[in-house]
Order: sequence, then structure tokens, then C-alpha cells
Amino acid sequence: MGQELSLRVILFHEAVAAYLGLNATEHKILSLIAAEPGVGPGQLVDRTGLSNAAITKIVHRLAALGHVDRRKDGSDGRRYALSVTAEHRRDLARLFAPMAEAMSGLVEDMDDAERAAVTRWLSGTVEILRRSTAELTRARQARPQD
Repeated sequence: MGQELSLRVILFHEAVAAYLGLNATEHKILSLIAAEPGVGPGQLVDRTGLSNAAITKIVHRLAALGHVDRRKDGSDGRRYALSVTAEHRRDLARLFAPMAEAMSGLVEDMDDAERAAVTRWLSGTVEILRRSTAELTRARQARPQD
């Protein structure tokens, strides 16, 4: 079941990304920016393990497509603060609304014990994924470069 869930989540986000004219990586970077308005490109490098050049290219493309605003950081004129545009937030709300409604119906049909069990499993899964991603990123960075 876990593999099926993972596959369906990936395919859904691929479909959302394609609808927005993005690839999956661009869409996920956009999600990180939405989750933390004011995040800088350097922080995205740290969070993703992608190179500075890759993040710069993605941010330029997201801004050119109207998904992201870039503003110079007031405290450091060399740094940019990133945030998603109001138009992007509206587009996402519209795209996710049918699924969010269906998911709400699913949760409403559960009793408190079922909700608690699902929440515990999801929270644990998220933490395991966070740690596993960090470990893989560190291992990749520690490998000798060819």
C-alpha cells in the first residue's frame, strides 16, 4: 500500500506540475517557497541538495512564468527573498480544491481513533523521509567527485 500511495502522490504532483507548465523539480521548489515565504536561494540549496546553478535556473524560470516574486533582502542587498505570487496561490487552490474536498469526506468518515492512527503513521513517515533524505544528501556530498 505504501508503494501505491507514493506512486499516486508522485503522479498527482506530476500532473499539477504539467498543468502549470513546470517539471516536478520546479513544482517541488515552488512548494518549498510557498511553505516559507522570504526563503532565499541559498536556503533552497541547503534544503534540497541541488547546486546553486540549478536553484538559480529554477528560480529564474519560476519568476519568468509568474509563479514567484523575487525581492532584494533589505538587510543584505546581495540576497533575494522569494515568495509565491497571489496568482499562483489562487491557481493551486483551484487545482487542489476537488481533492481536498474528497479527502475531507474521507476523514469525516473516520472515528477519532482512526484519525489518530493515520496522523501518527503520516507524522512518522514524514520524519523518516526527512531523515532519509538528509542521510542520502550527506552521503552523495561525501562521495569523491569524478
